[in-house]
Amino acid sequence: GTAVRGLVALGLAVSSLSACGKTHDATPRDVALQFYVTLEVAGVRSLPESRALPALEPYLTADLARALSAPSAPAVDAGNVFSGLYEGHTSYVVHEAKQDGDTARVQLDFTNVDLKPAVQWTDTLVLIRQAPSWRVHDLRYGANWDFGYRGSLRAVLTCLTGPDAASCRGGTSATPPAPATNTR
Repeated sequence: GTAVRGLVALGLAVSSLSACGKTHDATPRDVALQFYVTLEVAGVRSLPESRALPALEPYLTADLARALSAPSAPAVDAGNVFSGLYEGHTSYVVHEAKQDGDTARVQLDFTNVDLKPAVQWTDTLVLIRQAPSWRVHDLRYGANWDFGYRGSLRAVLTCLTGPDAASCRGGTSATPPAPATNTR
């Protein structure tokens, strides 16, 4: 409702500030929020297409940007790699960062109400300070069900660009997900 629209408007305002080169003043939480708002605005629901990467790059470490731009098997449907659920989220809450030197961890509480019953989970965005700003370095998945991603975004990207990419759908090659639909 109104609160969600307000949050999106705030996020867009913060995102537009970062587009003007003002990310050096942003906290890790701000960068996490800006990153997820940018994913939403750019319509990124899976591995980003080349046209969406320029919008995401100001938030990413150079090596994560390279990993996201690496070609993957075209027949592989990776699902939403930016949350621990293959189907993605319908809402999220970004918490304050826990900092340790030049590394920050931002907890994200996700919900998907399109699935019945609704699903909730927590992932952790890992950011590192690369002067003068914070950049997304990885996402640690917190899913604990069969159809969620496990491990980290970097591990999933490595799997998706490897020879067994088809087995990575929804997780690493060791733990492919079961469909999130009721089979009755």
